[in-house]
Amino acid sequence: MTDAERNSGPTHRWVFLYSFGGKLLKAVIFDMDGVIIDSEPLHKKAERVTLSPYGISLSDEELNSYMGTEARVLLANYIDRYSLPVPFAELYTAYRRNLIRIFEESVEPIPASLRLIRELRASEIRLAVGSSSHRDLVELVLRKLGVADAFSVVVTGEDAARSKPHPDIFIETVRRLGVEAGACLVIEDSANGVRAAKAAGIRCLGFRNPTSAGQDLGEADWIVDSMEAVGVADLRKWAEADALPPES
Repeated sequence: MTDAERNSGPTHRWVFLYSFGGKLLKAVIFDMDGVIIDSEPLHKKAERVTLSPYGISLSDEELNSYMGTEARVLLANYIDRYSLPVPFAELYTAYRRNLIRIFEESVEPIPASLRLIRELRASEIRLAVGSSSHRDLVELVLRKLGVADAFSVVVTGEDAARSKPHPDIFIETVRRLGVEAGACLVIEDSANGVRAAKAAGIRCLGFRNPTSAGQDLGEADWIVDSMEAVGVADLRKWAEADALPPES
């Protein structure tokens, strides 16, 4: 593939690292936060609101380091790091209450991702969600956006023993889909999510969401700066392409 082909399109930059090596694309697994909805600012707000009564002011750098991590893991880390005088169950309940309230007030979809979901469904490619978020939150978002029926499988942080960057969520998603990992593709915006997909043996498209700042997506097989650049034809072309060597 030439440099011109790798960087096709007047406004979108592409970074290709590998392909499926000729396998047909059977399923696409979407992360929710930062891919289907622009929610990372909402999660950060919920964490800050939850910890502020204890005099804790969380920096963007610290919040970014936990992006893609299940809430129970990050809250346990906060309790240990700051020696918070609160039982885990109490902090967890407060966080979930704050998060649901914030999401009910405002959820901003990523329009190009909703368009891609509709196109993939019409193309009879199976769809799944593999998210570290709570099931009630994921279901709330999918209902609000009117796309709940598009996904045949929804796996959340409550369905796996370990959160991203461990592969458990995606391994369980593939198991429920009933297809081989090599015929799936994950769309992720966080470094932890990309690592989880690769550890599960699944190809990964990294989306550089502007609100997911500072995320190293270098382990992804492809990287796009905008979901506007992604269509069903693109995904199928990548799936059927010959394997490309990694960039030096």
